[in-house]
Amino acid sequence: MRRKLTLYIFLIAAAAVMLSTVLGITIVRCREVEGTQRALYQLLSFMDADGAVTDMDRLLRQFEQSGNGLRLTFIDGDGKVLGDTERDTEENHAGRPEVVQAREQGVGEDVRHSATTGKTMVYVAMRFEDGIVGRAAQPIASVDALALQWGAVFIAGGLLALVLALLLSRKLAADTVKPVEDAQVAVAQVGETLQNARSEFTANVTHELKTPLTSIKGFTDMMASGLVTDPEDEKRFLSMISVEVERLTSLVDDILKVSELETVAGVTGTERADLLAVAQEAARMLQPQAERRQIQLKVEGEHLEGCITPDRFKEVALNLMENAVKYNRPGGRVTACVAKERGRVTFVVSDTGIGIPEECQSHVFERFYRVDKGRSRAAGGTGLGLAIVKHIVALYGGEIRLASVVGSGTTITVTLPQPGN
Repeated sequence: MRRKLTLYIFLIAAAAVMLSTVLGITIVRCREVEGTQRALYQLLSFMDADGAVTDMDRLLRQFEQSGNGLRLTFIDGDGKVLGDTERDTEENHAGRPEVVQAREQGVGEDVRHSATTGKTMVYVAMRFEDGIVGRAAQPIASVDALALQWGAVFIAGGLLALVLALLLSRKLAADTVKPVEDAQVAVAQVGETLQNARSEFTANVTHELKTPLTSIKGFTDMMASGLVTDPEDEKRFLSMISVEVERLTSLVDDILKVSELETVAGVTGTERADLLAVAQEAARMLQPQAERRQIQLKVEGEHLEGCITPDRFKEVALNLMENAVKYNRPGGRVTACVAKERGRVTFVVSDTGIGIPEECQSHVFERFYRVDKGRSRAAGGTGLGLAIVKHIVALYGGEIRLASVVGSGTTITVTLPQPGN
């Protein structure tokens, strides 16, 4: 791509340089021809004013001896050549364009090939006061020689311009293509990342689904084979199957939520939710679980609105507070607080639980990531709760921060825009 672009730019520049060079040489040649014609006019005007044509033969000899390449011709009213520095001229000149113009308008000019000299000549003719037409001519070759001197300058300049055009075209092509190449690399990297994420997600989903399904199949196979005969054992196995089915249902629900959030195009910005009221409702739903685990659950703060739907914020509050309850100690505390901070509204969930190791803190919002896999499954988690929270908060233009100390607890802060800000 870079080579093609360099070639295209160079060809355009080369065409422009060649065109300007040819145009420049043409203009210089035309100006040299005009300059030659003016000089010849001045020569003829001087002859007419000085009366030099009275001694025509002497004047012709002087021109012949000067060797300046000029041709001088005198023609009468009928076109007959009265004198010419080219002695062999005998034909009538009445039809010569410059002579016709001179007889009609006083002066005339032409550039054409001369049959007498065999050269292309610049002709200028003038009608003198006595009616004789004087004509002066100079070979175009001498004019071209002057033009070529300038042409050499133009050609040298053109070659220099071509070299510069080549260098600049390479630089311009490199500067133009680099962002495209960088973008292609970035797109390839993003594609690779997405492919890896897709493969990892598929593997994780397969593993997470397989675990409860394996348990369910094992229990049902034992019961179907008649190995379980004790009614109490049968009741216990059915209870375990129910737990695994509930876990499987929760996992499927969370997977669907993540997929839905990843496909949402955007939000309108008109969504409103009273964060304190929604958080209090979520806390009431979690209160039985907190009491079973002997956890004190409290929600405090101000009634502040955030730019988010009540249902989506309820999902955020439930996930954060449920995690704080699950990974806490008996007698521990979970505090959720709604407050205002620099024009935005914050929802902070703090607990006195087991905490998260520092090396794991940057991964906890990833799908299916578990700090302690055994404990997470025992607590009934799907590994998608914090990933759902992260997606929801990002969807509504918010931010999420985590601070944790092992053995002391964890604090997660969600910041959302306020209406009007």
